[in-house]
Amino acid sequence: MTDTTLRHLETLRAIPRHPRKTTAGEVHAHLLGAGFEIDKRSVERDLHKLSTRYPITCDEGSRPAGWYWQEGAADLIAPGLTTGEALELELLARYLKPLLPAGAWAGLQPRLSAAKATLNTLAATPLARWRKRVAVLEDGPPLQVPDVAPEVLATVHEGLLRNCRIALDYRAMEAEKPKRYEVNPVALVYVGQVGYLVATLWKYSDVRLLALHRMSKPEPLDATALQPENFDLTAYLREQSPFDFPGIEELRLELRVHGWLARHLEERWLSKDQRIMPEDENSDTWIVHATVRESERLVWWLRSHGEQLEVLAPLALRQRLATEFAALATCYGKQSF
Repeated sequence: MTDTTLRHLETLRAIPRHPRKTTAGEVHAHLLGAGFEIDKRSVERDLHKLSTRYPITCDEGSRPAGWYWQEGAADLIAPGLTTGEALELELLARYLKPLLPAGAWAGLQPRLSAAKATLNTLAATPLARWRKRVAVLEDGPPLQVPDVAPEVLATVHEGLLRNCRIALDYRAMEAEKPKRYEVNPVALVYVGQVGYLVATLWKYSDVRLLALHRMSKPEPLDATALQPENFDLTAYLREQSPFDFPGIEELRLELRVHGWLARHLEERWLSKDQRIMPEDENSDTWIVHATVRESERLVWWLRSHGEQLEVLAPLALRQRLATEFAALATCYGKQSF
């Protein structure tokens, strides 16, 4: 397709069906956002030209005039998805599928198919090319994502939607065999691509985290799920830090780091009060001060940088890492072949 044809298609897609309306200025802004270089006067000429071939019209008496597809107009190529809407649905399908209830996902299939068709038809437009120029990668090594049985995800979604209790077999990480539980679904959280059900068990009120990939033999129950009183997911994640294995203290962290890590921390701060200063003029080491929450995730991060990072304070954390690294040195010092 020529650039002009692609622009005309996107123009038609930007026009709503009666009784909604859009102005030439709004269509112009839409085309600019879609990557087309065109002035408003040319958009107005395009609209009048297209109105001679397609059932679109405007209310000439209004200022500015409002354009719309005539009532009862057949669905030709429009009004369908704009390229921007098709791109949104494409990225939704790529990254957010696990967060959608199964029923909602099934209901989206016609629009997802339409989005795919739109992007394929308009593959040469700037917005359609965008999907091939973005990606999301995980931090750390490329670990395989654990499989979650489709029936598990469907039952968990149903329990959350209907607020009903579910029964399932669950194998804890340290257990050899699964056990049967009655679970009250509360919320669904993903850490990277690994999903966890926030839930309570039976009639107890304490909140647990259950990994989806450790579930099997799910069964929806007729009983209403018991919800923790005044539970707020955002507050729970912020205050309880369930995925950080937190301690109870805030630490005044002092580190000695090499230059590349200092530059990294200037972009991705440890805390809002972080300060970084050179240790002296003749070395490429820097001193970092930051107030952080005690957590195992913090310790994992400190370990991961090895000799490039030295904990100066607090003393208890320094001693813990010193003991661990000494044991590690002993382990690697052993003859293994």
